[in-house]
Order: sequence, then structure tokens, then C-alpha cells
Amino acid sequence: MSGVGRRRFISGGTAALAAGLWAPGTASATPWSLSSNPKVRTGDTSRGAGTAEEATTSTFFATVFVENATSVGSNSDGDLWPTCWADDDALYSANGDGRGFSEEQRQDIVVNRITGDPESGMTGERLAAADQVGTIWGDPDKYNRKPTGIVCVGGRLYLAIQDLRTGTDDFAFNDAPNASVSWSDDHGRTWQTTQQPMFTDYVFTTIFFLDFGRDSRDAEDALGTEAARYVYAYGLDGNWRDSLSDTVPDPVDLYLARAPKEAVEKRSRWEFFAGLSGAAPVWTREVTAKQPVLHDARRQYETFRNSGRYPHNLSVISQGGVVYIKQLERYLYTSWTEYTFEFYEAPAPWGPWRLFLTKDFGGYPWFGRGARRPGPKNGGYGTTIPSKFVSADGTSMWVQSNWWVGNSGGEAAYTFNLRKLTLRPFTAQLPANQPDPRDNLAHSGEAVTPIEKCAHYGHGEYYHDGDPTKSEDSFDQENKDLDFWGFTWAKPYRMNKVVYTTGKMFDDGGWFGANLRVQVRQDFQWVDAPNANVAPRYPYDSSAGPFKTFTFTFATTWGDGVRIVGKPGGSACFTSIAELEVYYRDSCCGSGS
Repeated sequence: MSGVGRRRFISGGTAALAAGLWAPGTASATPWSLSSNPKVRTGDTSRGAGTAEEATTSTFFATVFVENATSVGSNSDGDLWPTCWADDDALYSANGDGRGFSEEQRQDIVVNRITGDPESGMTGERLAAADQVGTIWGDPDKYNRKPTGIVCVGGRLYLAIQDLRTGTDDFAFNDAPNASVSWSDDHGRTWQTTQQPMFTDYVFTTIFFLDFGRDSRDAEDALGTEAARYVYAYGLDGNWRDSLSDTVPDPVDLYLARAPKEAVEKRSRWEFFAGLSGAAPVWTREVTAKQPVLHDARRQYETFRNSGRYPHNLSVISQGGVVYIKQLERYLYTSWTEYTFEFYEAPAPWGPWRLFLTKDFGGYPWFGRGARRPGPKNGGYGTTIPSKFVSADGTSMWVQSNWWVGNSGGEAAYTFNLRKLTLRPFTAQLPANQPDPRDNLAHSGEAVTPIEKCAHYGHGEYYHDGDPTKSEDSFDQENKDLDFWGFTWAKPYRMNKVVYTTGKMFDDGGWFGANLRVQVRQDFQWVDAPNANVAPRYPYDSSAGPFKTFTFTFATTWGDGVRIVGKPGGSACFTSIAELEVYYRDSCCGSGS
């Protein structure tokens, strides 16, 4: 790591624009699109037929589960680690700010060859670094190289590298003015570079390639012979994630481009997505005419305890990866913020992109893996899914991400590391379960998946493990108005009873403050359970007490998810839980579907 860490805490604001650090050139050369619209817009068709579509929650997956922390590590050093699965069956990856798979000197960029798998273990070899790989195009006192994407096609490796602001001040890591592509014909041992940057003026300067599997072989099945002649690349303007110093506008748009697979290093051969004509993409050679395939202006952690110390009010479009899951005929874009994962899916490279997961890890501190540690729990940045490690049925895969700041102890994740992501596609079904007062659906339901706003210590398993003495809470540093605990399933169930056992109580929270209720998920919408009652009466203050049980009964309803939800209490705005049970018994009135 150079100077400060890659994700530096920012204390207070900076007058970046007034200081003249943002110099994008003419307005027409930098088509920023900063919208206050909180909705997600995908498939912008302003240059073609039709109208832009407002995206909502994805309905493609019934359940989504990603581990709360890194579970597989490696003997390596560095961050970012974009990967490609090459023709020789190895993974190739470039890390930033580290030694890679070696004990050699740390560099701003290192290329590595990785063999093995998460189950049997992974080993790696450092191949090339620093000037051997790419060029710093800006002032080397202010910028260094960072890998943003890599792809293998026809045995050739292409590596996207950006200039990223460095140093020890508040501007570090907060703007990326230039980018280019290096290439290797000997599996990463030697590299050729362009004579000048391919992209400048902060336009399309964070580049990551669409991963079509081993040597990009799935492209033809996915797109057809003609479209598979190209390599596809996604890009961001301005910065690789939220510009914490506001040196440049935060990225809120994801763009798409393509280049012939034999000429990715030739800027003149690139074409940019410019909208749709019917269902067909429109391409242009003019980068100024590009249109986003995804626009998402949402903000995470707008209100924050200790906001003078920690980043907050964060944009959600960041440097991640896009992988094609052949078995599901789906594209996954893995983005992130300082405290969350933001994952999207689409049926085509150009969308429509829909949000299928926000995984909230809460504000710092996080908890590394280690003996007598409260976690582990950590999010991370630079989220990617190596296509080599996708299961045969396409429902299980591994996410790489990095983290080291805000560590309260234990092992951080400043290595090539993985955590499991499990997906269950949605299929429409009718509930078929019969009344059984002993059948706790929190245990017996198909693909039981815990869901919560945030699990402080990363123990979502606590509230359905049958042990009412273990406690989890939702303390996350956010002054939130809504909190919830619940489950989703791979198929729907009838239910009419939920039993909530509280967890530990604290001076500043642990209880619900108002409007505690049960909701069920029907057709991907959360609706209140009908005719609900709770016994004993919930007090909405600390007298709710630790490890106390409250039973909700309601008219028989159905859903493929259930949760308790309400306004959190206490000055720190969080709740706690020990157990959550779900039943369908025959003693309640009402009829179910």
C-alpha cells in the first residue's frame, strides 16, 4: 500500500473543485449524468426506439446468500484482483499495491498466475510488475497504476490499467483521469503497452471486461457468432468508486463498449453502447455519444454516527466485475460501497439490469477471522466473481473482495480471497404445506436464507439455530428508520404464527421503538400479515427485555419470505434477536392460497 490505505477515511469536506483538481476539458467531452432521481434506470433508449425503463428489485432469484466474511484465503498480498480464466486452465489476475503471490518488493501493480480451487487450495506465481506491465500517464508524483479488468481471448491476455490518484492527502484514490490496455501473448510473462492513454479526461477510465468463461468461449453461445467477434468492456467515468473528496462527480452510470477481439488495444476500433433500437443495441464510435446501460443514483448510509470520521452518503456504482453465468443465461454485475455489496443481474450485456442483492455489512469496525474474535464479518471493495469457480449448475460461485481498514482485530482481507455466493432461481409455485404446530419453517423450509438490515457480528445463523441464548444485533453506525429480521425460501409456504425472541439489551438500543409487525413476501413485495396480534404486548422501549419471547398470530397467509420489521429504538437505532420461529398451525382462522 502506498502512503495511506486504498480506502482512506475522510475527515470533513474538501473544496476540490475550487482547488482546480477537476479538469475534464470541455463539457461535451465529459457527458456526466448526475441525477437526483433515486430510482434505478436501465436500458437507456434515448437514441433508439422506446423509452427508458425504471428498474426495481429483480425477480429472477428466489433466494440469495453471500457469506458474511472471507472464508478462503491464499498466501498473497495486495488488493483488487480482477481475474480471467485462460485457455491453459489457469486464472490470471492483477493485484494493486502489494507483492502478489511472492515475497518480492511491493508494487502498484503485479500480474499473477493462480492455480487450484477454493476447495483444495490455491497457489500462485508472480509474473510481472510495475513498468513491465503498464505506464503511468499522469504525474507520477500524484498518480500510480491500478488494474481494473482482465480478459483472455484466443490465448491473448488484455489488462485494463488506470491512473489513480495516490499520496497521503484527502484526494488519494478519489479521481482516475486516464486508462489504457496492455496485452500479453505469452500468458502474462511479458507485456506490450500503448504509446499513449486510450482514454483521458476522466471519461471511461475505470474499465472491466465481461467474463465469458474459459478463454471467453461462452461468448458465441450467449451472443451469436457475429457479436462474439468482440470483447466487451464496462466503464465508469470520473473515479472507480464514490469520490470521497468530491474531486470528481461520483459514478452513477455504468457504460458498455466493445472492440474486435484481435484489436482491443486499438482505441480507434472501440464502439460504445448508444441505446437500443427495439431490442437491438446501437453502437457508436463516438465516446461522447455513449449511453449508460445502468443508471443508479441511490445513496447508502446517508445518515451516519461519527460522520466526521467515516465515509457516508455513498454512491453505489463502483469498479467490480461482470460475469456471464451460462447455466442461468444471466449476467451478474457485482458492485459495492464502503459498507455494502450491490449486485445486479440482466438477461443481456446491455440490460435491463436489476438489483438482486444489497448485502449490508454495517459501518466500521469490522471483525477479522481469528480465535476469540466476535465475527468474522467484513464487506470489501473490488468485488468480482471468477468464472472458473462457478458450479456446474450455475447456482454456486465465489466472490473476491478486499478490506483492511476499520479492523477491530483478526485477519483482514488484503489477499486474493473468496467467499461463497449461492443463488436459487425463482420458479412460480403454490404453497403446499399442511398445518403442523411443530414444524418450524425457519428450520424446515427449502433453502432457508436469513435476511436482515445488518448483522453486527455477522451471525445470521444465530436466529434460526434453535439456541435462544445466542444474541445478534443490528448496530451498524447508521441512524436508520427501519430494521428487520427474517427469512426467504425457495418456494412459498402457508403461515400464521411467528415467534420472536429478543437478544441482548444495551443502554443505547436493542429494542424496536415503534410499529413492530410481521410481513410476508408475495410476488417480491413485502406486505403486512393480516389481522395480526402480539402477546404479550410489545412495550417499544428497553423493558422489552433480553431474551424475552413475543408471539405474533395472524390470519393464515402465504409467502416465500417472512420478516419482523419496525422502527429501531434507542439512541443508536438498532435491535437485537436470539430466535425467530415461523409456523403454520390449524388453530387460527382465515384461509390461505
